[in-house]
Amino acid sequence: MLIPFSSRKESPESSLSLSEILPLGYLYILILGILAESLYYGLIGINFLSYASILDVLLGPIAILTDKPILLILLIVVGSVFYYLMIVKGKKSSNKSDSESKGVTVYAAYGIVMSVMVLFAFVGYGLGKGMKERSNIGENKIKHDVTLHFLNGEKKEVRKLGNTSTFIFHIQKDQKSISISPISNNIKEIEQMK
Repeated sequence: MLIPFSSRKESPESSLSLSEILPLGYLYILILGILAESLYYGLIGINFLSYASILDVLLGPIAILTDKPILLILLIVVGSVFYYLMIVKGKKSSNKSDSESKGVTVYAAYGIVMSVMVLFAFVGYGLGKGMKERSNIGENKIKHDVTLHFLNGEKKEVRKLGNTSTFIFHIQKDQKSISISPISNNIKEIEQMK
């Protein structure tokens, strides 16, 4: 059972246990990572899944939340408001009504609402970031923010578009094409410019 439907007459054994929720959470994080990263990289012309490992996909949502802490704060604030409205106000209204209703519990409804909200936040983040980056590339408004030091002694000033655990995606100075460089056995240092 995907969603823990329960009524007041059912036993507590009918809801999902932790061992049943963990694989669903794992799948949810995979979907978040694939959607956000694939949308961003797809809009700038890179097939992300060709260069990513499963670890890159799983850590993608965490990397997004640490990259943009405002997104994390926004999700916590909106989640708290939804929690107050759905749980606290829901309990007050259910105490007033004596009729027993079947369907989704208040906690399950809150979980569903939060899951959908986080999904849309990550999709919006991937779309917004990808469209902005594509626009900047098209209009040549690229600020080169990284110097790559290669093992052969070569240095390149680039605009880093992103990276996986094994590849770095970048645009070289005075070029519009995106370059993809392997990190291991190729790049000695990635220097952030101020």
